[in-house]
Amino acid sequence: MNRKSLFLLLFFVLLTVFAVYALMVRGRSASSSAGIRSEIPKFNPEEIASVRIEWRTNAVNLKREDGDWKIAERGMKNASAVKVSKLLNSLSTLSAVKKLDDCSRGILERLRLVTDDPKIVPGITVTLKDASGNEKFRIILGKGHFLKPEPGMPPAENAEGRYVRIGDDVYLIAKVFEDCHPIPPVWLEPLRLFSLNKALSILAGDSGNTLWSVARRNTAHPFTVAVPRDAKVDTGVLSLLADTLSKPFGMDLSLEDPAKLVFTRNVRFRCADGFDYFLKVARRDNREYAVVQVAYEPARVAELPGETPDQLMKRKALLQSRLEFERRYFHNNLFLVSDKVKLYEQIGQLPVKK
Repeated sequence: MNRKSLFLLLFFVLLTVFAVYALMVRGRSASSSAGIRSEIPKFNPEEIASVRIEWRTNAVNLKREDGDWKIAERGMKNASAVKVSKLLNSLSTLSAVKKLDDCSRGILERLRLVTDDPKIVPGITVTLKDASGNEKFRIILGKGHFLKPEPGMPPAENAEGRYVRIGDDVYLIAKVFEDCHPIPPVWLEPLRLFSLNKALSILAGDSGNTLWSVARRNTAHPFTVAVPRDAKVDTGVLSLLADTLSKPFGMDLSLEDPAKLVFTRNVRFRCADGFDYFLKVARRDNREYAVVQVAYEPARVAELPGETPDQLMKRKALLQSRLEFERRYFHNNLFLVSDKVKLYEQIGQLPVKK
C-alpha cells in the first residue's frame, strides 16, 4: 500500500468515527429532550370544559356550553373560540427547554412561581377542568426568560421563553404566552365592522332625524350626497369613519342594561356584498356604548365582473359563514367604545366639503 492510499484509508476511518460520534451525541440529546417532554403532564383539549386564569384578585372563568366558550364575568357571552383553542393547544403540547432541579423557595419567588404569599409578586395560574369538575391540568406562568445581551448591546425587549411550574416541577419553556391574561376583554372578539369599502349607501341619524346621507350606484362609482342637498362629498371624512369602524373599536362588553341607555346617534351601512350594519351609539357619564345589528341578504350580493354562477355560490357560502361569526360575537351585544375613538362625534360630522 503506497503512502497516498494509506492517507485516504486513515481519512475515511476518521470520518466514519466522527459520524458515529455525532449520531451518538444527537441521540443522547434527543433522548434527553424526549425525557423532559414526557415528564410534562398531557391532556386532551377536547376534554376541557372550564378554564380559570387568575393573578392575585383578578380572574377570568371560561366555560364551554353546547360547544361554545363563554365568559362568566361577562354574563356568559361568547368568548373567542380561536383564542381559547390556541391556549389549550399550546398548553397540551408543551415541551421544555430544560428542567430546573432543586429550586429553593427563594428561586421560586424570584421566578414568580409562588402564589401563597400576598407580599410576593405571583405568576399567572391557569387551571383546566373537565365537565365533571375534575382538575386535568394546572400551571403557573412565571417570569420571562431573557437572553443576556452582547457587550454594548441594549437588553432584549421580548422574552425568549418563560419559567413555569407544574406541580412541584419547574421548567423553562420556549413559549411565552404573552396573551394569557386574567382580564375578560382579552378573551372577547373586539367589535369591528367588515368590508365597509363595499358600502353602497351610508345614512347617519340623531334622535330620529337624518344628519347626512350618501349613496352610489356601485363600488366603482364615487359617493354623492343625498342629505344635505347640493353638497359635495368630503371623501376624507367618509374614509376616516370607515377606517375607524373597520378596526376594533368596541373593546369590552358592558353589563349595563341597554334599556337604561338612550341611543340617540346611529349610522347604517348597506353594502354590495349583501350585508347591512345598523350601529347605535349612546353616551352616559363621559362613556360611549355601541350596539350593532347585523343582517345579510344573499339576493343583494352584487356579482363581480367575470364571476361564474359557481364562484358566486361559493362566495355567498363564505359570506354566510361571516354572518354567523358576526352574529355570534357582535349582534345586539352592548359594547363599551374605546375612549380614543370618539364615535359619537365622528358619526355627527358631516362628510361634505365646506
